[in-house]
Amino acid sequence: MKLFRTVLGIDPSGGRLAIVAVRRGVGGVSPACAPLFHESKGEREGLRLEEAEGGLGEFVARNGLVGCEAVLVLPADRVFLARASFPPLKGKDLRDAVGMELERLFPVPPSELCYSFRRLPASSGGKVPLVVAAARSDYIDRWEETVARVGLSLAAAVPVAWAVGAAVARISGAQAGAGNAAAVIRGSGAAVECTLFAHGEPFFSASRPCAAGGAAAEGLSLAAAGLSDPPASLGEGPLRLFAPDGWYGAGGRGVEAGGIPLAPQGGFAAAAATAMSGAGAGEGGAIADPMALVAAHGAAVGGERLDLFAPEREGAPSGAARAAVGAAAAAALALGLAWPSAVAWKAKDDVRRLDAQLAALRPSVERFEESLADLDEAQVKITTLREEASASPETLIVLRELTDRLPNGTWLLSLRVEGRKVDIEGLSLSASEIFPALTRDGRFRTVEFAAPITRQADNIERFKIRGEYVPNVPAAGTPTAAGAER
Repeated sequence: MKLFRTVLGIDPSGGRLAIVAVRRGVGGVSPACAPLFHESKGEREGLRLEEAEGGLGEFVARNGLVGCEAVLVLPADRVFLARASFPPLKGKDLRDAVGMELERLFPVPPSELCYSFRRLPASSGGKVPLVVAAARSDYIDRWEETVARVGLSLAAAVPVAWAVGAAVARISGAQAGAGNAAAVIRGSGAAVECTLFAHGEPFFSASRPCAAGGAAAEGLSLAAAGLSDPPASLGEGPLRLFAPDGWYGAGGRGVEAGGIPLAPQGGFAAAAATAMSGAGAGEGGAIADPMALVAAHGAAVGGERLDLFAPEREGAPSGAARAAVGAAAAAALALGLAWPSAVAWKAKDDVRRLDAQLAALRPSVERFEESLADLDEAQVKITTLREEASASPETLIVLRELTDRLPNGTWLLSLRVEGRKVDIEGLSLSASEIFPALTRDGRFRTVEFAAPITRQADNIERFKIRGEYVPNVPAAGTPTAAGAER
Protein backbone atom coordinates (compact mmCIF):
# COMPACT_ATOMS: atom_id res chain seq x y z
CA MET A 1 0.00 0.00 0.00
CA LYS A 2 1.44 3.38 -1.00
CA LEU A 3 1.15 6.12 1.60
CA PHE A 4 1.98 8.85 -0.90
CA ARG A 5 1.40 8.92 -4.64
CA THR A 6 0.79 11.45 -7.37
CA VAL A 7 -2.12 10.91 -9.76
CA LEU A 8 -2.85 12.82 -12.97
CA GLY A 9 -6.34 13.45 -14.29
CA ILE A 10 -6.40 13.86 -18.10
CA ASP A 11 -9.48 15.28 -19.81
CA PRO A 12 -9.45 15.54 -23.67
CA SER A 13 -13.09 16.70 -23.93
CA GLY A 14 -13.86 18.94 -26.88
CA GLY A 15 -10.46 18.37 -28.45
CA ARG A 16 -8.78 20.33 -25.64
CA LEU A 17 -6.32 18.98 -23.10
CA ALA A 18 -6.89 19.57 -19.38
CA ILE A 19 -4.43 18.03 -16.90
CA VAL A 20 -4.60 18.20 -13.10
CA ALA A 21 -2.02 16.48 -10.88
CA VAL A 22 -2.76 15.83 -7.20
CA ARG A 23 -0.77 14.23 -4.42
CA ARG A 24 -2.63 11.68 -2.32
CA GLY A 25 -1.33 10.91 1.14
CA VAL A 26 -2.20 10.35 4.76
CA GLY A 27 -3.05 14.03 5.12
CA GLY A 28 -5.54 13.98 2.26
CA VAL A 29 -5.32 15.34 -1.27
CA SER A 30 -3.31 18.39 -2.33
CA PRO A 31 -2.27 19.89 -5.67
CA ALA A 32 1.05 18.49 -6.93
CA CYS A 33 1.73 21.28 -9.43
CA ALA A 34 -0.06 23.92 -11.47
CA PRO A 35 -2.71 22.44 -13.80
CA LEU A 36 -2.49 22.63 -17.58
CA PHE A 37 -5.20 23.68 -20.02
CA HIS A 38 -4.40 23.65 -23.74
CA GLU A 39 -6.65 24.41 -26.71
CA SER A 40 -5.88 22.03 -29.58
CA LYS A 41 -5.09 23.51 -33.01
CA GLY A 42 -5.67 20.27 -34.94
CA GLU A 43 -9.04 19.45 -36.44
CA ARG A 44 -8.58 15.74 -37.12
CA GLU A 45 -8.58 13.26 -34.25
CA GLY A 46 -5.15 11.85 -35.12
CA LEU A 47 -3.53 15.30 -35.09
CA ARG A 48 -5.26 16.17 -31.82
CA LEU A 49 -3.99 12.99 -30.21
CA GLU A 50 -0.42 13.72 -31.37
CA GLU A 51 -0.68 17.28 -30.07
CA ALA A 52 -2.10 16.02 -26.76
CA GLU A 53 0.77 13.52 -26.44
CA GLY A 54 3.31 16.30 -26.94
CA GLY A 55 1.66 18.55 -24.35
CA LEU A 56 1.27 15.69 -21.88
CA GLY A 57 4.90 14.60 -22.31
CA GLU A 58 6.17 18.13 -21.76
CA PHE A 59 3.97 18.48 -18.63
CA VAL A 60 5.26 15.17 -17.21
CA ALA A 61 8.92 15.98 -17.89
CA ARG A 62 8.70 19.54 -16.59
CA ASN A 63 7.12 18.51 -13.30
CA GLY A 64 9.07 15.27 -12.75
CA LEU A 65 5.98 13.02 -12.93
CA VAL A 66 7.48 10.06 -14.80
CA GLY A 67 6.18 6.80 -13.31
CA CYS A 68 2.96 8.28 -11.88
CA GLU A 69 -0.55 6.95 -12.41
CA ALA A 70 -2.95 8.61 -14.82
CA VAL A 71 -6.74 8.57 -14.94
CA LEU A 72 -8.36 9.24 -18.32
CA VAL A 73 -11.61 11.21 -18.54
CA LEU A 74 -13.81 9.78 -21.30
CA PRO A 75 -15.56 12.73 -23.03
CA ALA A 76 -19.35 12.80 -23.20
CA ASP A 77 -19.31 12.29 -26.98
CA ARG A 78 -17.24 9.10 -26.46
CA VAL A 79 -19.52 7.52 -23.85
CA PHE A 80 -22.79 5.68 -24.40
CA LEU A 81 -25.17 6.13 -21.45
CA ALA A 82 -28.46 4.31 -20.91
CA ARG A 83 -30.88 3.49 -18.09
CA ALA A 84 -32.34 0.01 -17.72
CA SER A 85 -34.18 -2.10 -15.13
CA PHE A 86 -33.41 -5.70 -14.21
CA PRO A 87 -34.89 -8.24 -11.80
CA PRO A 88 -33.13 -8.54 -8.43
CA LEU A 89 -29.99 -10.60 -9.10
CA LYS A 90 -26.66 -11.34 -7.47
CA GLY A 91 -23.73 -9.16 -8.45
CA LYS A 92 -22.12 -11.51 -10.99
CA ASP A 93 -25.46 -12.56 -12.46
CA LEU A 94 -26.50 -8.92 -12.78
CA ARG A 95 -23.31 -8.06 -14.64
CA ASP A 96 -23.84 -10.98 -17.03
CA ALA A 97 -27.41 -9.83 -17.62
CA VAL A 98 -26.22 -6.30 -18.45
CA GLY A 99 -23.62 -7.76 -20.85
CA MET A 100 -26.35 -9.62 -22.74
CA GLU A 101 -28.39 -6.40 -23.04
CA LEU A 102 -25.58 -4.26 -24.47
CA GLU A 103 -26.55 -4.95 -28.08
CA ARG A 104 -30.05 -3.65 -27.38
CA LEU A 105 -28.87 -0.64 -25.37
CA PHE A 106 -26.07 0.70 -27.61
CA PRO A 107 -25.52 0.94 -31.41
CA VAL A 108 -22.08 -0.71 -31.24
CA PRO A 109 -21.18 -4.44 -31.16
CA PRO A 110 -20.63 -5.52 -27.53
CA SER A 111 -17.23 -7.01 -28.45
CA GLU A 112 -15.97 -3.48 -29.19
CA LEU A 113 -17.10 -1.97 -25.87
CA CYS A 114 -15.81 -1.60 -22.33
CA TYR A 115 -18.77 -1.17 -19.99
CA SER A 116 -19.86 -0.93 -16.38
CA PHE A 117 -22.95 0.12 -14.46
CA ARG A 118 -24.18 1.64 -11.20
CA ARG A 119 -27.39 1.13 -9.29
CA LEU A 120 -29.95 3.90 -8.95
CA PRO A 121 -32.30 4.08 -5.96
CA ALA A 122 -34.91 1.33 -6.38
CA SER A 123 -38.58 2.12 -6.91
CA SER A 124 -41.46 0.22 -5.36
CA GLY A 125 -41.81 -2.01 -8.43
CA GLY A 126 -39.22 -4.53 -7.24
CA LYS A 127 -36.87 -4.15 -10.22
CA VAL A 128 -33.31 -2.85 -9.95
CA PRO A 129 -32.80 0.39 -11.91
CA LEU A 130 -29.31 0.83 -13.36
CA VAL A 131 -27.40 3.42 -15.31
CA VAL A 132 -25.10 1.67 -17.81
CA ALA A 133 -22.06 3.38 -19.36
CA ALA A 134 -19.90 2.08 -22.20
CA ALA A 135 -17.09 3.32 -24.47
CA ARG A 136 -15.20 1.90 -27.41
CA SER A 137 -12.26 -0.19 -26.22
CA ASP A 138 -10.01 0.99 -29.09
CA TYR A 139 -10.30 4.59 -27.89
CA ILE A 140 -9.21 3.60 -24.39
CA ASP A 141 -6.40 1.46 -25.86
CA ARG A 142 -5.05 4.40 -27.90
CA TRP A 143 -4.90 6.56 -24.79
CA GLU A 144 -3.29 3.76 -22.79
CA GLU A 145 -0.48 3.63 -25.37
CA THR A 146 -0.19 7.43 -25.36
CA VAL A 147 0.22 7.77 -21.59
CA ALA A 148 2.70 4.85 -21.59
CA ARG A 149 4.89 6.61 -24.18
CA VAL A 150 5.25 9.69 -21.93
CA GLY A 151 6.19 7.60 -18.88
CA LEU A 152 2.82 7.20 -17.13
CA SER A 153 0.61 4.21 -16.43
CA LEU A 154 -3.14 4.28 -17.08
CA ALA A 155 -4.92 3.34 -13.84
CA ALA A 156 -8.54 4.07 -14.81
CA ALA A 157 -10.81 5.41 -17.55
CA VAL A 158 -13.73 7.33 -16.06
CA PRO A 159 -16.72 8.74 -17.99
CA VAL A 160 -16.83 12.51 -17.70
CA ALA A 161 -20.13 12.39 -15.76
CA TRP A 162 -18.56 10.51 -12.84
CA ALA A 163 -15.38 12.60 -12.98
CA VAL A 164 -17.42 15.81 -12.76
CA GLY A 165 -19.48 14.31 -9.93
CA ALA A 166 -16.32 13.50 -7.92
CA ALA A 167 -15.06 17.07 -8.37
CA VAL A 168 -18.38 18.60 -7.30
CA ALA A 169 -18.52 16.33 -4.26
CA ARG A 170 -15.03 17.33 -3.10
CA ILE A 171 -15.21 21.04 -3.94
CA SER A 172 -18.75 21.76 -2.75
CA GLY A 173 -18.48 19.50 0.31
CA ALA A 174 -21.55 17.45 -0.64
CA GLN A 175 -22.25 14.85 -3.29
CA ALA A 176 -23.77 16.14 -6.49
CA GLY A 177 -27.37 15.21 -5.93
CA ALA A 178 -27.43 14.77 -2.17
CA GLY A 179 -30.87 15.93 -1.19
CA ASN A 180 -32.08 17.63 -4.33
CA ALA A 181 -30.70 16.67 -7.71
CA ALA A 182 -28.00 18.65 -9.48
CA ALA A 183 -26.93 19.79 -12.94
CA VAL A 184 -23.41 20.66 -14.09
CA ILE A 185 -23.06 22.74 -17.27
CA ARG A 186 -19.66 23.71 -18.64
CA GLY A 187 -17.99 24.65 -21.91
CA SER A 188 -16.24 21.91 -23.88
CA GLY A 189 -14.21 23.48 -26.69
CA ALA A 190 -16.66 24.56 -29.40
CA ALA A 191 -19.44 22.67 -27.59
CA VAL A 192 -21.32 22.74 -24.30
CA GLU A 193 -21.64 19.80 -21.91
CA CYS A 194 -24.42 19.00 -19.44
CA THR A 195 -24.52 16.31 -16.75
CA LEU A 196 -27.55 15.60 -14.57
CA PHE A 197 -27.42 13.84 -11.17
CA ALA A 198 -29.99 12.14 -8.97
CA HIS A 199 -28.91 11.11 -5.46
CA GLY A 200 -25.24 11.36 -6.37
CA GLU A 201 -25.39 9.23 -9.53
CA PRO A 202 -25.37 10.75 -13.03
CA PHE A 203 -28.26 9.66 -15.22
CA PHE A 204 -27.68 11.96 -18.21
CA SER A 205 -24.49 13.28 -19.83
CA ALA A 206 -24.19 14.78 -23.30
CA SER A 207 -22.41 17.50 -25.26
CA ARG A 208 -23.60 19.55 -28.22
CA PRO A 209 -21.83 21.99 -30.59
CA CYS A 210 -22.79 25.60 -30.10
CA ALA A 211 -22.02 28.98 -31.60
CA ALA A 212 -19.78 31.47 -29.85
CA GLY A 213 -21.69 33.12 -27.03
CA GLY A 214 -24.49 30.57 -27.13
CA ALA A 215 -23.11 28.04 -24.65
CA ALA A 216 -25.32 29.14 -21.74
CA ALA A 217 -28.59 28.85 -23.69
CA GLU A 218 -27.50 25.60 -25.36
CA GLY A 219 -26.61 24.17 -21.96
CA LEU A 220 -30.13 24.79 -20.68
CA SER A 221 -31.49 23.16 -23.85
CA LEU A 222 -29.38 20.07 -23.14
CA ALA A 223 -30.60 20.00 -19.53
CA ALA A 224 -34.20 20.16 -20.74
CA ALA A 225 -33.53 17.19 -23.05
CA GLY A 226 -32.12 15.18 -20.15
CA LEU A 227 -35.02 16.10 -17.86
CA SER A 228 -37.66 15.07 -20.40
CA ASP A 229 -37.45 11.50 -19.05
CA PRO A 230 -36.09 11.77 -15.50
CA PRO A 231 -35.62 8.74 -13.22
CA ALA A 232 -38.04 8.19 -10.37
CA SER A 233 -35.26 9.05 -7.89
CA LEU A 234 -35.02 12.63 -9.14
CA GLY A 235 -37.58 13.87 -6.67
CA GLU A 236 -39.14 17.30 -6.65
CA GLY A 237 -37.83 20.79 -6.10
CA PRO A 238 -35.15 22.84 -7.83
CA LEU A 239 -31.90 21.34 -9.08
CA ARG A 240 -28.64 22.80 -7.85
CA LEU A 241 -26.88 24.24 -10.88
CA PHE A 242 -23.06 24.36 -11.14
CA ALA A 243 -21.86 26.45 -14.07
CA PRO A 244 -19.21 29.04 -14.99
CA ASP A 245 -19.55 32.37 -13.22
CA GLY A 246 -21.72 34.85 -15.09
CA TRP A 247 -23.66 32.31 -17.15
CA TYR A 248 -26.84 32.27 -15.05
CA GLY A 249 -26.13 34.42 -11.99
CA ALA A 250 -25.88 33.29 -8.37
CA GLY A 251 -29.22 32.24 -6.88
CA GLY A 252 -31.01 33.95 -9.71
CA ARG A 253 -34.68 33.49 -10.38
CA GLY A 254 -36.37 32.29 -13.51
CA VAL A 255 -33.70 29.80 -14.60
CA GLU A 256 -35.34 26.55 -15.60
CA ALA A 257 -34.94 23.60 -17.95
CA GLY A 258 -37.87 21.54 -19.15
CA GLY A 259 -40.15 23.25 -16.66
CA ILE A 260 -37.91 22.30 -13.70
CA PRO A 261 -36.34 25.21 -11.79
CA LEU A 262 -32.57 25.41 -11.40
CA ALA A 263 -30.75 27.10 -8.51
CA PRO A 264 -27.32 28.45 -9.57
CA GLN A 265 -24.62 27.84 -6.95
CA GLY A 266 -22.56 31.02 -6.70
CA GLY A 267 -18.86 30.85 -6.01
CA PHE A 268 -18.36 27.27 -7.19
CA ALA A 269 -15.95 28.22 -9.99
CA ALA A 270 -13.84 30.28 -7.55
CA ALA A 271 -13.79 27.40 -5.07
CA ALA A 272 -12.74 25.05 -7.87
CA ALA A 273 -9.87 27.39 -8.84
CA THR A 274 -8.67 27.49 -5.23
CA ALA A 275 -8.85 23.69 -4.91
CA MET A 276 -6.79 23.19 -8.07
CA SER A 277 -4.17 25.91 -7.49
CA GLY A 278 -0.73 24.34 -7.21
CA ALA A 279 2.90 25.37 -7.21
CA GLY A 280 3.24 28.33 -9.48
CA ALA A 281 -0.46 28.86 -9.96
CA GLY A 282 -0.64 31.79 -7.59
CA GLU A 283 -4.07 32.88 -6.43
CA GLY A 284 -7.09 30.82 -7.23
CA GLY A 285 -8.27 33.36 -9.74
CA ALA A 286 -5.09 32.81 -11.80
CA ILE A 287 -6.83 29.81 -13.38
CA ALA A 288 -8.70 31.40 -16.25
CA ASP A 289 -11.38 28.71 -16.72
CA PRO A 290 -11.64 26.43 -13.67
CA MET A 291 -14.81 24.74 -15.00
CA ALA A 292 -12.76 23.40 -17.92
CA LEU A 293 -10.53 21.60 -15.38
CA VAL A 294 -13.13 20.15 -13.00
CA ALA A 295 -13.41 16.77 -14.77
CA ALA A 296 -9.63 16.30 -14.75
CA HIS A 297 -9.59 17.27 -11.07
CA GLY A 298 -12.40 14.83 -10.26
CA ALA A 299 -10.62 12.01 -12.09
CA ALA A 300 -7.41 12.70 -10.15
CA VAL A 301 -8.98 12.92 -6.68
CA GLY A 302 -10.99 9.72 -7.23
CA GLY A 303 -13.95 9.01 -5.02
CA GLU A 304 -17.08 7.17 -6.06
CA ARG A 305 -16.48 6.74 -9.75
CA LEU A 306 -17.22 4.36 -12.61
CA ASP A 307 -14.08 2.81 -14.14
CA LEU A 308 -14.41 1.36 -17.66
CA PHE A 309 -10.72 0.39 -17.76
CA ALA A 310 -11.11 -2.05 -14.87
CA PRO A 311 -14.86 -2.15 -14.09
CA GLU A 312 -15.84 -2.64 -10.45
CA ARG A 313 -17.80 -5.78 -9.68
CA GLU A 314 -21.06 -5.75 -7.82
CA GLY A 315 -20.58 -6.55 -4.13
CA ALA A 316 -17.34 -4.55 -3.78
CA PRO A 317 -16.96 -2.68 -0.49
CA SER A 318 -18.70 0.66 -0.36
CA GLY A 319 -16.79 3.89 -0.62
CA ALA A 320 -17.29 4.63 3.08
CA ALA A 321 -16.06 1.17 4.11
CA ARG A 322 -13.01 1.45 1.88
CA ALA A 323 -12.27 4.90 3.26
CA ALA A 324 -12.56 3.70 6.90
CA VAL A 325 -10.32 0.68 6.32
CA GLY A 326 -7.81 2.79 4.40
CA ALA A 327 -7.70 5.47 7.10
CA ALA A 328 -7.15 2.88 9.87
CA ALA A 329 -4.41 1.12 7.91
CA ALA A 330 -2.73 4.40 7.01
CA ALA A 331 -2.73 5.55 10.65
CA ALA A 332 -1.19 2.27 11.84
CA LEU A 333 1.49 2.35 9.18
CA ALA A 334 2.23 6.01 9.80
CA LEU A 335 2.86 5.33 13.51
CA GLY A 336 5.18 2.38 12.90
CA LEU A 337 6.89 3.39 9.65
CA ALA A 338 7.26 7.17 9.80
CA TRP A 339 11.03 7.22 9.28
CA PRO A 340 11.17 4.43 6.62
CA SER A 341 8.36 6.18 4.76
CA ALA A 342 10.35 9.40 4.61
CA VAL A 343 13.37 7.50 3.27
CA ALA A 344 11.20 5.70 0.71
CA TRP A 345 9.64 9.00 -0.40
CA LYS A 346 13.09 10.54 -0.95
CA ALA A 347 14.23 7.46 -2.89
CA LYS A 348 11.12 7.63 -5.02
CA ASP A 349 11.81 11.29 -5.80
CA ASP A 350 15.38 10.39 -6.79
CA VAL A 351 14.13 7.64 -9.10
CA ARG A 352 11.67 10.00 -10.76
CA ARG A 353 14.37 12.62 -11.26
CA LEU A 354 16.63 9.99 -12.85
CA ASP A 355 13.76 8.84 -15.06
CA ALA A 356 13.25 12.42 -16.24
CA GLN A 357 16.98 12.76 -17.00
CA LEU A 358 16.92 9.50 -18.96
CA ALA A 359 13.91 10.76 -20.94
CA ALA A 360 15.81 13.99 -21.72
CA LEU A 361 18.87 12.02 -22.90
CA ARG A 362 16.86 9.67 -25.10
CA PRO A 363 17.04 11.93 -28.24
CA SER A 364 20.86 12.12 -27.96
CA VAL A 365 21.10 8.34 -27.66
CA GLU A 366 18.89 7.89 -30.71
CA ARG A 367 21.09 10.30 -32.74
CA PHE A 368 24.22 8.41 -31.62
CA GLU A 369 22.68 5.10 -32.67
CA GLU A 370 21.81 6.59 -36.08
CA SER A 371 25.45 7.76 -36.48
CA LEU A 372 26.69 4.25 -35.66
CA ALA A 373 24.34 2.83 -38.28
CA ASP A 374 25.66 5.30 -40.89
CA LEU A 375 29.24 4.39 -39.97
CA ASP A 376 28.52 0.67 -40.35
CA GLU A 377 26.96 1.29 -43.76
CA ALA A 378 30.01 3.28 -44.91
CA GLN A 379 32.34 0.52 -43.67
CA VAL A 380 30.42 -2.06 -45.71
CA LYS A 381 30.77 0.10 -48.85
CA ILE A 382 34.52 0.54 -48.26
CA THR A 383 34.97 -3.22 -47.86
CA THR A 384 33.04 -3.85 -51.08
CA LEU A 385 35.17 -1.36 -53.02
CA ARG A 386 38.38 -2.91 -51.69
CA GLU A 387 37.24 -6.37 -52.69
CA GLU A 388 36.37 -5.15 -56.17
CA ALA A 389 39.76 -3.46 -56.55
CA SER A 390 41.69 -6.55 -55.43
CA ALA A 391 39.61 -8.94 -57.56
CA SER A 392 40.02 -7.17 -60.96
CA PRO A 393 43.70 -6.15 -61.65
CA GLU A 394 43.47 -7.50 -65.22
CA THR A 395 40.71 -5.00 -66.00
CA LEU A 396 43.09 -2.17 -65.16
CA ILE A 397 45.79 -3.76 -67.40
CA VAL A 398 43.33 -4.01 -70.32
CA LEU A 399 42.33 -0.39 -69.81
CA ARG A 400 46.00 0.68 -69.86
CA GLU A 401 46.70 -1.32 -73.07
CA LEU A 402 43.68 0.26 -74.77
CA THR A 403 44.72 3.75 -73.66
CA ASP A 404 48.19 3.22 -75.17
CA ARG A 405 46.79 2.05 -78.52
CA LEU A 406 43.77 4.25 -79.19
CA PRO A 407 44.56 7.21 -81.44
CA ASN A 408 44.16 10.82 -80.36
CA GLY A 409 40.66 12.19 -80.70
CA THR A 410 39.06 8.95 -79.42
CA TRP A 411 36.72 8.77 -76.41
CA LEU A 412 35.46 5.58 -74.77
CA LEU A 413 31.82 5.53 -73.78
CA SER A 414 31.84 2.02 -72.28
CA LEU A 415 34.26 -0.81 -71.52
CA ARG A 416 33.16 -4.34 -70.70
CA VAL A 417 35.63 -7.10 -69.74
CA GLU A 418 34.45 -10.67 -69.21
CA GLY A 419 37.44 -12.94 -68.65
CA ARG A 420 39.63 -12.15 -71.69
CA LYS A 421 36.82 -10.85 -73.90
CA VAL A 422 36.69 -7.09 -74.37
CA ASP A 423 33.83 -4.95 -75.71
CA ILE A 424 34.37 -1.23 -76.23
CA GLU A 425 32.11 1.51 -77.48
CA GLY A 426 33.08 5.06 -78.18
CA LEU A 427 33.50 8.10 -80.45
CA SER A 428 36.47 8.88 -82.70
CA LEU A 429 37.55 11.34 -85.38
CA SER A 430 38.60 8.29 -87.46
CA ALA A 431 37.21 4.98 -86.24
CA SER A 432 38.93 3.03 -89.06
CA GLU A 433 42.34 3.71 -87.48
CA ILE A 434 41.39 1.88 -84.27
CA PHE A 435 41.28 -1.60 -85.88
CA PRO A 436 44.98 -1.75 -87.00
CA ALA A 437 46.12 -0.04 -83.77
CA LEU A 438 44.65 -2.88 -81.72
CA THR A 439 45.86 -5.81 -83.88
CA ARG A 440 49.41 -4.81 -84.80
CA ASP A 441 51.31 -6.32 -81.82
CA GLY A 442 49.21 -9.37 -81.01
CA ARG A 443 47.92 -8.13 -77.66
CA PHE A 444 44.38 -8.25 -79.06
CA ARG A 445 43.15 -10.93 -81.46
CA THR A 446 39.86 -11.75 -83.21
CA VAL A 447 39.23 -8.05 -83.31
CA GLU A 448 36.07 -7.08 -85.21
CA PHE A 449 33.52 -4.33 -85.43
CA ALA A 450 30.41 -5.37 -83.49
CA ALA A 451 28.25 -2.85 -85.40
CA PRO A 452 28.62 -0.62 -88.45
CA ILE A 453 30.39 2.70 -87.95
CA THR A 454 27.91 5.57 -87.78
CA ARG A 455 28.69 9.23 -88.29
CA GLN A 456 27.30 11.73 -85.80
CA ALA A 457 25.99 15.18 -86.63
CA ASP A 458 29.30 16.79 -85.53
CA ASN A 459 31.31 14.62 -88.02
CA ILE A 460 32.47 12.24 -85.26
CA GLU A 461 32.18 8.49 -85.84
CA ARG A 462 30.57 6.15 -83.35
CA PHE A 463 31.96 2.61 -83.17
CA LYS A 464 31.57 -0.71 -81.36
CA ILE A 465 34.52 -3.15 -81.35
CA ARG A 466 34.96 -6.54 -79.71
CA GLY A 467 38.05 -8.66 -79.35
CA GLU A 468 40.10 -10.90 -77.04
CA TYR A 469 43.03 -9.76 -74.91
CA VAL A 470 46.21 -11.92 -74.95
CA PRO A 471 48.32 -11.17 -71.85
CA ASN A 472 51.42 -13.30 -72.56
CA VAL A 473 52.45 -12.02 -76.04
CA PRO A 474 55.47 -9.68 -75.79
CA ALA A 475 54.81 -6.30 -77.30
CA ALA A 476 56.90 -5.35 -80.39
CA GLY A 477 57.15 -1.81 -79.18
CA THR A 478 55.08 0.87 -77.68
CA PRO A 479 52.49 2.53 -79.91
CA THR A 480 53.86 5.90 -78.95
CA ALA A 481 57.35 5.03 -80.20
CA ALA A 482 56.03 3.60 -83.45
CA GLY A 483 54.03 6.72 -84.03
CA ALA A 484 57.15 8.81 -83.46
CA GLU A 485 59.10 6.77 -86.12
CA ARG A 486 56.34 7.28 -88.65
